[in-house]
Amino acid sequence: MRGSRVIELTRVSRLGARRYLARGRFLRAIAVLSVLVIGMPMELAAQEFIIHANGDSINGDIEGFKRGKLKFKIRGGSSSTIKYEEIVTFGSPDTWDTELTGNRRVLGSFLPSTDPGHVRVVTARDTLRLPISEIVEMTGVKNAFWSRFGGFVELGFQYAKANNAVAFNFAARADYRSDKWASALHLDSRLQDQDDAEGFRRNQGTLELYRLLPGNWGVGAFSQLEQNQQLDLDLRLLLGLVGGRNFLKTNRVDWQWALGLLSNREEFTGLEANTSAEALLSTRFHWFTYGDLENDLETSLLVYPSLTESGRVRIDFDVSYRQDLFGDLYFRLSFYDQFDSKPPEGANENDLGTTLALGWSL
Repeated sequence: MRGSRVIELTRVSRLGARRYLARGRFLRAIAVLSVLVIGMPMELAAQEFIIHANGDSINGDIEGFKRGKLKFKIRGGSSSTIKYEEIVTFGSPDTWDTELTGNRRVLGSFLPSTDPGHVRVVTARDTLRLPISEIVEMTGVKNAFWSRFGGFVELGFQYAKANNAVAFNFAARADYRSDKWASALHLDSRLQDQDDAEGFRRNQGTLELYRLLPGNWGVGAFSQLEQNQQLDLDLRLLLGLVGGRNFLKTNRVDWQWALGLLSNREEFTGLEANTSAEALLSTRFHWFTYGDLENDLETSLLVYPSLTESGRVRIDFDVSYRQDLFGDLYFRLSFYDQFDSKPPEGANENDLGTTLALGWSL
């Protein structure tokens, strides 16, 4: 089993944890140290770490760490997660790109620690003792290509018989993360139709690609295609360069900001295509909980001041609340507002709306 990723996690119930702590730090250290000493030949020979300290131990492959939970898979079984408070220690011989609180990052493998609630990170230069509570995200450097993807798919549908009003919305997102690159593809489509009224269609696709830099900085490309009948917008293409940073990232909060310079090509109904230059000022704030029924609140604000059209500013604002139901199924309630301070003559300045959809996390 050389080269495989093996972890040993210890589940400790709250009642068990209180009893466990009552036994004293010294006895805990002796218990874990004894297992380490016994398992040392195996660690050196097969690169496996067997840690056992008061409770059930789990032998499986680490798949990652995110949002306060470590994801693992028991061989021959399905993937599972465990909250970081329930982990005494773990070990993995593979190399992990690990994000920590305080905008820190380390690259290395994991060894178990004799101090419960901690691990040791083996880097190219040193071995660091690290509280598990400071781990925000773990990405395997040698993980399989498809295992680095994440995302969701959402569907919503409404119907009113009185006027045959039909509303449909579809959203999907795919994220990819390696130790050096991060990318995201987001699709959003909203359709509405009813008797004796003009239909409505809004489609948007966004692609972002970032080169990851030290200190949670990143630089890269931003592109977006958009169509919105409410604003008489037949097509808008944004393309440019952006740079930003994770201002705050913990097991509860993810707050990002970015600056950019974009080219904006627009085609409004009945008008010739126009190309302009815009700046981009954006911030995204994400607050979430973890547990059996997770929920999160996410907001984003993107401001596009025009650099070639005096006095024109566009603003995109989104806010959504997500509540997990069971497994990977959840529902989301969202609100959006798009504003253009200088739309074409006769067009609306604002487009706003709400959606309620069922989603599936990937």
